[in-house]
Amino acid sequence: MRATIVGGGVSGLTTAVAMREAGWDAHVVARELYDSTVSMVAAAVWTATMLEPHESTRRWALATRTRFASLSEDPASGVVPMRQRELDRCVPSRSWWETTPYVRRLGSDAVPAPYAGGFEIDGFGIEPPVYLRWLTTLLAKLGGTITVGEVDRLVDVEGDIVLNCSGLGAADLADDPTVHPIRGQVVAVTNPGIRDGVTDHSDAERAAYVYPRSEEVILGGTRQIGCTDLEPDPVITQRILTDSGQLDGRVAQLDVLDVRVGLRPGRPSVRVERDELADGRAVVHNYGHAGAGFLLSWGCAQDVVKLTNTLNGRFERW
Repeated sequence: MRATIVGGGVSGLTTAVAMREAGWDAHVVARELYDSTVSMVAAAVWTATMLEPHESTRRWALATRTRFASLSEDPASGVVPMRQRELDRCVPSRSWWETTPYVRRLGSDAVPAPYAGGFEIDGFGIEPPVYLRWLTTLLAKLGGTITVGEVDRLVDVEGDIVLNCSGLGAADLADDPTVHPIRGQVVAVTNPGIRDGVTDHSDAERAAYVYPRSEEVILGGTRQIGCTDLEPDPVITQRILTDSGQLDGRVAQLDVLDVRVGLRPGRPSVRVERDELADGRAVVHNYGHAGAGFLLSWGCAQDVVKLTNTLNGRFERW
């Protein structure tokens, strides 16, 4: 049976690969290739997240971490281990993350002023251009194809089962009024030798972070709900440079390589569930990941596989 995935970002590509690995005849149709999607602008890290629904988020995140740990052994994947400190100006409340071996609460001697607490996280950094190209190549090796074209209605998509990974496009394609844009702006600077990440999440709308990559460091960021302006804001750029410089003084005086803006697909909770099209065919939704598309990608894809296998009466191979 043929499964058609709508969407060519990290969620769509990961879902297509997972479906292929599970034995499905899976192919992608997308408005644009990965290098034109918001996934290219993402900070792209595996770290803590409090997205709803929490129980599912935990499972998705940990499943993704398991896959990233395996992928990080392949230098061509663009996935590398990254230790990160997440700092807060208030003492953070206890989180389910602390029940995993990957997250540790920082002792008072490891928390710099003016912060009151934080966590150390054994995570991963992902370089979107490298990783998304790697995923695309893997999909092709598995026999999957990507067709570029507009999709106005899910019911018009060919295939026995449709998998909706359309991000912001789900507002129209799934008739979901809860989907909304969350504007993100990041600044790229030359990496002077930074290996560990650091984040300040004290302000939900202007989280500051320093995430190293092989040749650059990504500085952020913003979380502007409902804003659709794709032009870089120089005032925000300067604020990001100031905030990130306070987190790690090594980035304070570096030349700016690039300023990038993208619209994350926000939703009150991530949606991974079955629905039905007007013609009676099944559709499985996988969207609403906000800024956690990479972090939840493999876990959500595994659930999509399970749902499609159940619909088809197939043996669940995950």
